[in-house]
Amino acid sequence: MEDRESMLAALFGMDEDQREKEQERLIARKRKRKGIPRKLVLCNEKLSTSESFHRSPTEYFSNEECFDLNKIGGDFVPCSLIVCSWEDIISKITSFVESCSCNCYIASAAGCVARASILECGTASTHEGSYEIVSLTGHVSMPLNLGRSNGYGILITLASKNDSVFGGYVSGPLIAKTNVQART
Repeated sequence: MEDRESMLAALFGMDEDQREKEQERLIARKRKRKGIPRKLVLCNEKLSTSESFHRSPTEYFSNEECFDLNKIGGDFVPCSLIVCSWEDIISKITSFVESCSCNCYIASAAGCVARASILECGTASTHEGSYEIVSLTGHVSMPLNLGRSNGYGILITLASKNDSVFGGYVSGPLIAKTNVQART
């Protein structure tokens, strides 16, 4: 053991006395850091918090001046739509929205697309081939009067077989190459 210590001391250019002093200095340094830092001044004043901070969420939301739970997503129902191959994904989702007369948010989708009309950097382009859906998100609003849709804002990201990734807003039909599962 002493041989090893003397070898380490020789390697680092310290004798035993110097090493002991260094260890004491490090131990004292560690001791100094324990506890409350001296520069920190503790405040004995109570922090003022609003009454709503101490209420439970049900008490907070039951208040008349706050939002009703049903208006802020309390009636959200998750769904999963299966779009068969060579069907338009967007028209299937919009027909679902029209049938249940609700608004819909697309959270994700899985599958392949054969043709996609995408608005990239302000330019509409149509891509044909086999593209894997990386992400499909956005909203489809409930139709207004006369059967016209209020519009949709759906973002898609696709990946091609040569590992290039592109995407943008869906500006036209989105034809499925394989069965596509969309989660709303």
